[in-house]
Amino acid sequence: MDNLHQAVQLIQSLTEDSSVPKNAKTKLTGTIQLLQNGNGKVDVSKAMHAIEDLSDDVNMPAHLRTQLFQVVSLLEIV
Repeated sequence: MDNLHQAVQLIQSLTEDSSVPKNAKTKLTGTIQLLQNGNGKVDVSKAMHAIEDLSDDVNMPAHLRTQLFQVVSLLEIV
């Protein structure tokens, strides 16, 4: 399984997690669409930036922040 597919699956699981704030779910859903419909490294870079912005949110639970860093790590390899 490639890293992009793993990252999308991890993001999808985060959107289904009830402990994730609604605004984060909205941003993560947009990130999934960007990655699935994207055309290369520019879209991956945009997705990484959006996820990094989410991880900087003060209201983000610590366990979610860790999973967001894992997604970014997967996307850096793409």
